[in-house]
Amino acid sequence: MNRIMLVSAARTPLGSFCGALERLSEQQLGAAAMQETIRRAGIEPATIDEVIVGIAKQTSRPSNGARHAMLLSRLPEAIPAYTVQRQSASGLQAVANGVWAIRSGDAEVILAGGMESMSQIPFEIRDARYDLAGMGSEIRDAIPAQERGAQPEEQYGILTTARVAENFIRKYRFSSRELEAFAAESLEKALSAQEKGLSREELFPVQVKKGKNQESIDQDQLQEKAPLLAPPADGAAMCLLMAREKAAALGLPALAEIVSIGVAATDPRLAGMATAEAGLKALHQAGLRLPEVEVIELNEMSAAECLAVLREWEVRGGAQDGVLAERVNPSGGALARGNPWGAAGAVLLTKLVCELRRRGGRFGMTAVTAEGGQGMAMIIRIDSGL
Repeated sequence: MNRIMLVSAARTPLGSFCGALERLSEQQLGAAAMQETIRRAGIEPATIDEVIVGIAKQTSRPSNGARHAMLLSRLPEAIPAYTVQRQSASGLQAVANGVWAIRSGDAEVILAGGMESMSQIPFEIRDARYDLAGMGSEIRDAIPAQERGAQPEEQYGILTTARVAENFIRKYRFSSRELEAFAAESLEKALSAQEKGLSREELFPVQVKKGKNQESIDQDQLQEKAPLLAPPADGAAMCLLMAREKAAALGLPALAEIVSIGVAATDPRLAGMATAEAGLKALHQAGLRLPEVEVIELNEMSAAECLAVLREWEVRGGAQDGVLAERVNPSGGALARGNPWGAAGAVLLTKLVCELRRRGGRFGMTAVTAEGGQGMAMIIRIDSGL
C-alpha cells in the first residue's frame, strides 16, 4: 500500500461574513490557494494527476467549482478536476479522496482541498420554476436552509447548529459559564497566535480590489466577542499529496504523512457524536491511543458540540481530564475565525501540519462534523526522516 505524503499546504486568510473577502468568489479564493500550494512545492503543474475540491454550497455558478478554479489558476487544461460535498467536512473529504486515489495506485500526485465564499451564497426562490408570480414562491436564505436540509424535517424536525447545540447542552448539562469559557478561550488563543505571527507559515496574502486600488489581506478576521456558535466565513485551503516514492523521485521533502482516516455517522440531532466516533476510528486504524496525539484541530461549530466531543474522547479515548483542552485548537478555532463550510477541513489540516511541526510533535489529528449527522477525522505523522 502506498504511503501518502503531504508535501505542501497553504490557506488564505479567513474573512468574516460579508467582510474583507466578500468580493472574492470561492473559485477565486481556491485558485489563489492552488497557485500558492504549487509555488511552495516548487513542482511543475503538469505533474499533478487530478484536482479534487470540497465545496459545501454548490450552485450552478459554476456547476463544477473545482474545475472552474483550477482553470482560473491556469493549471494545464489536461488535468481533470471534480467537486465533492460532505457539508462542513467537504474539504477534508476532498483530501481523503486524494489519499485513497494514491493508495489505490490510480494517481501519484493529487491537489486537494476546500473553498467557500459564504458571503456570496445566494438567496433562493423556491418553486419559482413553476410559478414565479404565484403565492407559492418563497425566498429563503440558503445558509440556514442548507443546515435544515441536511436531514428530512419530517423525521428530525428543524435542525440547525443552534438546535443541535441545545441538544448537547441538555444531554451533558453544560452550564452557560462552561460554554462561555470555552468560546472565550478560543478567541484568546486566536488573538495570541495572531499577535505572535504564528499563522504566517500557514497562510498567504490575498489581493482584494477596492475601487481602483488593491488591498492585501494577510491575516484572519477575528471576532470581536466570543460567540457560542461559529459564524460563517470565507476562505480556501489546498494540500498537495504524493505517493512517498514520487516525492522522493522529485526530491521533495514531506511536511507530514497521512496515516489514517475515520468516517462515522449518527443521529443528526447529536451530529458531533459522529465526529467523536470518527476520531476514535482513525486512532484505531493508526494503532494509536488518544494520549499519543499531541495536537488536535477540531472544528468548533458550537461550544456545546466541542465540549461534548471532548467529553466523549476523555471517557472513551483514555485521556486524562484537562489534557485535551491543552492540545485542542492551540491557536483558536472556528468560534474565533468563523466556519468556512467547504474549506473548513482543509484549513484545519493546514493549521495542524504547521502547529505540529512548530512544536516538534509527531502525531496530530483533525476532526470535523458534517451537518446531517456525519463526522470525519484524519491523523498525520511527522517523522524526523520525512
